[in-house]
Amino acid sequence: MFKGLYTATSGMMASERKQQYLTNNLSNAETPGFKQDVAALRSFPEYLLKERNTNASQANSSVGTLQTGVYTQEGIPSFTSGALKETGNVTDMALVDEGLPVDEETGKKGLLLFGVQLDDNSIRYTRNGNFTVNEDGFLTTSEGYRVVNEQLQPIQLTSESFSMENGMIIEEDGNQQNLWIGYTGDPEQLTQEGNGVFAWSGEENTAPQNVETTNFNQFSVKQGFLEGSNVDMTTTMTDMLNTYRLYEANQRVLQTYDQSIDKAVNDIGRVY
Repeated sequence: MFKGLYTATSGMMASERKQQYLTNNLSNAETPGFKQDVAALRSFPEYLLKERNTNASQANSSVGTLQTGVYTQEGIPSFTSGALKETGNVTDMALVDEGLPVDEETGKKGLLLFGVQLDDNSIRYTRNGNFTVNEDGFLTTSEGYRVVNEQLQPIQLTSESFSMENGMIIEEDGNQQNLWIGYTGDPEQLTQEGNGVFAWSGEENTAPQNVETTNFNQFSVKQGFLEGSNVDMTTTMTDMLNTYRLYEANQRVLQTYDQSIDKAVNDIGRVY
């Protein structure tokens, strides 16, 4: 068997998977708060081949190694901030946290997130501040997830006529509620679940905590603004073209091996 078949095939599969991530990024280029996925390519283990059941003088002598190519292991979200866009809608909010320092424990730049409650009462996180007030008065995301306060309970209002005080306090007719904003020093533990929300995949005791329990004050919440996607359309389209060309190159290699096998079976192996 030609060893290159494995390498070419794995290259095609890795390219196809990477293209899926790039396509998803491009389709969400205008989604507020969307964080693009960066495909992580990994190499398969290298196998050592040995001779077996032969009459060679040295049993189990080494034949060589078998490279089995690469694969797309996962898509890792990039948490760089998107550009702010003014909307004028009082229910729209954007987190501005470029000034957050590198976390001393993780050595990574910290990240702030809104907290939302799903239908099963579990908590998820999002950067998409495109909120609205539903018919029951709850402040929700466009998907219907309820935005939570500092007690991790849904925020309920009587109308959309509210204002933000001191960056995190929602004030309506003299009543105040503190908006819960989570901080994590290890954003890589967040995994995308779709609809702009993230789940925490790390240990429960290291999940995002209320930023008010930290000493960080290098952030703000801007009412009437939305954070845009961090997808660079030009770079993404260029990567898509390069990935397509890589797929084609591996496809041509695979076709060449197929022709070689055909010739070996039908021409070289022919009995006259």
